[in-house]
Amino acid sequence: MTPLRASLTLALALACSLPALPARSAPPGWPDSTELRYDGKGLEGSFFRYSGTGVLRWQHTDTRYQTSLEINALGMRIRTLASSGLLETHTLLPERFDDTPRGAAWTTRFQREQGQITFSSGSTPEPLQAGAQDKLSVLLQLGAALAVDPSRGLAGTLLRFQAADAHRADNWVFRCDGSEAVELTQGRVNAVKFTREPTPDNGQKVETWLAPDVGYLPVRLRITEGGGSFIDLVWRKTQNSG
Repeated sequence: MTPLRASLTLALALACSLPALPARSAPPGWPDSTELRYDGKGLEGSFFRYSGTGVLRWQHTDTRYQTSLEINALGMRIRTLASSGLLETHTLLPERFDDTPRGAAWTTRFQREQGQITFSSGSTPEPLQAGAQDKLSVLLQLGAALAVDPSRGLAGTLLRFQAADAHRADNWVFRCDGSEAVELTQGRVNAVKFTREPTPDNGQKVETWLAPDVGYLPVRLRITEGGGSFIDLVWRKTQNSG
């Protein structure tokens, strides 16, 4: 794997390969089916800066969802991530998570009857905890938690999830940093910022800004590696899906 692809494993990026779901009105706590487009920039190592784009897609029926986030840079698709599963009133129950960097494809499955999370990458299965998410669905679940209870947007609030990627499942802790104004090309939008700090086992830092104006979906998303490489996506426009 090249250094650029290794650093962009951070990127939470994806175009979903599953068939599109028909659009329906969302259950309480969830936005309607939609597509958010982002302008992006990144740093590889300490010297190579680049520009890119991102697309977040969210679709659902009454009982199922699928979501994807795609990162494009240097004229090519760098990485895709996809999550699909059951949609409950305030909770996502992922069944499958796909991570597709260029030249590779990994699938993580949430097997609730067996009580485990399995990995096509060959990693040892992990026990599945209540409320488990993947590294993409967890961003949507954060927004749903905030929509249901806006007091979770107070600075200092901690939200905890088991979150799986292509190789393992970790306990992710998001700290609310309070309300911030995000600068966009079309002006400012108010958002609530959450940060997941690096841990000794996972050096990735995740910062996400969730805006009520777009159903508490991310209007900015920044992923930073331990070595300083990062990808930073800022919302440009929304295209409704249904």
